[in-house]
Order: sequence, then C-alpha cells, then structure tokens
Amino acid sequence: MTMLRQELLGNGLQIVFHDESNRYFGDYHRVCVVATIVCNLHDLPVASTDDETSRCRAIAVFGEQLSVVKRLERMGVATLDVERVRATLIDEFLQHAAGYLARPDYLRSLVSAELNKRPTQRFYD
Repeated sequence: MTMLRQELLGNGLQIVFHDESNRYFGDYHRVCVVATIVCNLHDLPVASTDDETSRCRAIAVFGEQLSVVKRLERMGVATLDVERVRATLIDEFLQHAAGYLARPDYLRSLVSAELNKRPTQRFYD
C-alpha cells in the first residue's frame, strides 16, 4: 500500500489515504483508495466522569488508537485516468466528509458508536 495523502483535522482526527488499486483486465483498473480515520484515544476530551469512564473503556477495548477504515472505489478506469480518479476520490471524500469529521464533538461520537457496535458473527474460522 502506498500512502497518497495525510490530513490532520482541527479536532485532532487524522485521515490517512492509501492506494490499493489494481489492474484487473486489459486497460481496466479498479481504483481503490483506503481512508483510515485515526483517533488518538488519549486526546479524547474529558468534561465529566462519564467521559473519563468512556475513554478508559475505549482504551481497554481498542488500545492507544481507534482506526476506522473506509474504502473509496471506482471500477473500469483506463490507465490514463487512474491518477485523476484517485485524486478525485480523495478530494470528494474530504469535500463531503471533512466538515462533519472535524466537528469538536465528533471524536466522542465516533468512539461511542464503535464501542456500541455489535460484533459481527463469523460463520467460519
């Protein structure tokens, strides 16, 4: 995986974009940019004992950092368009999501949502 770009938002959230693109047939590529949203759990704001409890629980469950992965993909991209499509995927993601992700209360919401996720059932090992 090649790192393409890294963004640090005002609330401390970090977004790292990696390339997982591949050619799958002839001149056709699957352009895949993986956006990893990283939250340093020690930087979570603590305004109450509930916040402190939540932060300690998050650190116990996830470790020092919580990482959430989003995949941005486009199929059937010609070789000449791969770089442009990669840049467009990143720019559009930031255009549509950065304002939301940069909100001061987003860190707390993200951690709470991840802690409350139901574990997925695996039918195989």
